[in-house]
Amino acid sequence: IPEDGPALIIFYHGAIPIDFYYFMAKIFIHKGRTCRVVADHFVFKIPGFSLLLDVFCALHGPREKCVEILRSGHLLAISPGGVREALISDETYNIVWGHRRGFAQVAIDAKVGYLGGFMRNSAIHLLQCMEVFQ
Repeated sequence: IPEDGPALIIFYHGAIPIDFYYFMAKIFIHKGRTCRVVADHFVFKIPGFSLLLDVFCALHGPREKCVEILRSGHLLAISPGGVREALISDETYNIVWGHRRGFAQVAIDAKVGYLGGFMRNSAIHLLQCMEVFQ
């Protein structure tokens, strides 16, 4: 994660992306930066979720808004597969992105690089990440 300037973070979305919440907290603690995150439209309709979405600086797009955020020097996280990808897997895992390639166009339009992350076993990585909070 860069000390300053934009970066697009591509991540795996578990059933409940708690590992990503800790990842965002770790960025804030170690880098002093916040990271915006793209959430699916349905999440904004869930009663009581508005506070959580505000805390995590969530947005539901569109692509132009994502480009604007990156051009402003912010971090932005996108999970192209979303919750559709939230299945336990093994070494035969296949990416479930379908035709979701807008994130790549966002990086091209904003002229930024991206950081990819995949957690094969989210629970183990989550426990390692939690050491920061002990």
